[in-house]
Amino acid sequence: MDVLRLQSFLITLTAYFFAVDAGFVQTPKENITAAHALRKHLFKNYDRVVVPATSKKLVQIKMITIFNSVELSYDTSQMTFHTWMNVEWNDDRLTWNPDDYDQIGNIMVEPHEIWYPDFRAYNNLGVDVERGNTHAMINSTGHVLWVPPIRYRVHCKMDMARWPYDVHTGYLKVGSWVYNSKVINMTGTAPLHEIMAVSPYPEWQILRISSEKFTRIYPCCPDDPYEHVEYNVTIGREIREHGTATFALIILPVLSTALLNLLVFCIPPDDKSKLITSLFNGLIVVSILLVIYSKIPLILSSVPFIVLYYAYSLGLTVLAAVISVALNNLTTTPKPLPKPINVFVQSRFVEMLQMEIKGSTHDDQTDSKTVEFNRRRIFANVIDKICFALFSCIYIFLIFRFIF
Repeated sequence: MDVLRLQSFLITLTAYFFAVDAGFVQTPKENITAAHALRKHLFKNYDRVVVPATSKKLVQIKMITIFNSVELSYDTSQMTFHTWMNVEWNDDRLTWNPDDYDQIGNIMVEPHEIWYPDFRAYNNLGVDVERGNTHAMINSTGHVLWVPPIRYRVHCKMDMARWPYDVHTGYLKVGSWVYNSKVINMTGTAPLHEIMAVSPYPEWQILRISSEKFTRIYPCCPDDPYEHVEYNVTIGREIREHGTATFALIILPVLSTALLNLLVFCIPPDDKSKLITSLFNGLIVVSILLVIYSKIPLILSSVPFIVLYYAYSLGLTVLAAVISVALNNLTTTPKPLPKPINVFVQSRFVEMLQMEIKGSTHDDQTDSKTVEFNRRRIFANVIDKICFALFSCIYIFLIFRFIF
């Protein structure tokens, strides 16, 4: 039985080898598509390190930076740009006839497979810019289009004077890191920047962008001029466009604290609620200052105007409390008023303020202590009215100086 099995195996093996020699058993051929053949044709002898330029022809590169959104960090004084860099150039080594490759007119390739301009931000904070993994599109004529999303981080000089309506300008300098203007030429009929808002709820709004191309010679390479583009991006907080939010967050608290402090001078001098109102208003102003300091850094190149307003308002609140205590003591002390003050109380100016002394020193039936007490109250009321007018003028000046 074992001999029969061995004979059967040998016969089968012999038949297989004869079939291979006769061509009955064949290996499957490689399935080569038109796109695959095109890639093999383009990159067979392609060197991605070599620049597609000659001694008589530069690489004409059109670069358009599209600014999508901007972020700002108060703590680090850094501005972050979220952009798309639209770069176009021609590479004569990447051309083909679409008729030879099933009418393929465009192909997508990885950027590391071809030569591409090494644009960098000269003032970027970090080793390199952060690029997205995007493909480049090559046309049959050799035209290359590459639109990588790039994030830049640069230093920004903070101007907090108009916070929360603050406006800041960031400076961005972009150019080739290696290739000079003898190899590449940054050109194009389109502007060197565009604005496209992709975020529906951005905190910062791009107000304006200016760009200009420069050519500079560096000390390391005196014979090689380098081109770069400088962008000046001005941003403002989105709250600038919302009047309701401005009224609720800025104007209403400012007017409330001012009116509450002026209310102190409308309360009778001997009323205890006069001092309580001053202390309550001071607590509100301090709370607002703490909220503001939680939103912005404590160390700034310029102090926000709204902080200066509340700082002065806190000083006026303390002054109003001191005046309230002084007037309350004035109306309760048994000591007589000095003669100049008595003359002032009985003057025509007090009559114009419609304040009359209850009782007279010529009336024998009137208690002298009551007359003295009324004079003190009249003098305290006069001081309240003068302070009310004076504080009103100060608040009007502060509001128009620091708020509007």
